Amino acid sequence: MKAKTIILEIIVALLVLLWVYTAISKWGNHQAFYRQLSWNPTTSGYQDILFYLLPGIELLAAFLLILKPIRVYGLWLSAGLMLVFTIYVFYVIFIDPTKATCTCGGVLSAMTWKEHLAFNISYLLISCAGIYLHKTGLGTDRTNLSIN
Repeated sequence: MKAKTIILEIIVALLVLLWVYTAISKWGNHQAFYRQLSWNPTTSGYQDILFYLLPGIELLAAFLLILKPIRVYGLWLSAGLMLVFTIYVFYVIFIDPTKATCTCGGVLSAMTWKEHLAFNISYLLISCAGIYLHKTGLGTDRTNLSIN
């Protein structure tokens, strides 16, 4: 196995772990997650939809990443989610700290906002690296569209 293929597999594993962990953390502590969505002025009024939608999309990203024939969609979804979450954290830190509620759950919710920004940027870059590696032909076998 080539080094680049191994790197892509590590990226996929990191993203799958992230999305499964955050979704389970949100639903595992569902009262706190719902309360945080309700308190946040940017999500208030949408908390009923977001309560199911956010963890559902995170699990969808993990599922797409696992299936090699459609992995690229999981990489793009991961990058999109991380971009949105990174913009939100940037907004909270530098524009309006009064909107500071973190709905991440688990260990991630214990981070400071600046640590969270660094974490999100790192995972955004990881997602982009995965897209690049996949685009260069490492992520697909065009002759065999199996799930392996």
